[in-house]
Amino acid sequence: MVIGILSVLVLGGVFWVVIAYNSTVDLSHSITSAKSKLQAVGAQSTSLNNDILAMLGGNQIGAIAAADGLVQDDKPQYFSINQQWPIASQSSLPY
Repeated sequence: MVIGILSVLVLGGVFWVVIAYNSTVDLSHSITSAKSKLQAVGAQSTSLNNDILAMLGGNQIGAIAAADGLVQDDKPQYFSINQQWPIASQSSLPY
């Protein structure tokens, strides 16, 4: 009797593991499919952005920026952050 119950539990466990594995594989395939669709949408978006820029006249955008006093910088220097924070080093609390 005990052996029969244990064998039913083992078979049920094996069946559950097979179902869980199949669900995991299906989910993995769905994720891969969704990633490829997302990359395709991203490529279409980039293509549409390029088409819109071409229709609006990409050269004119540079002229508009130059008219507003903007210049194109080939080697931009971004802000640097000081390692010491002057506000944090000035303590107004008496310790």
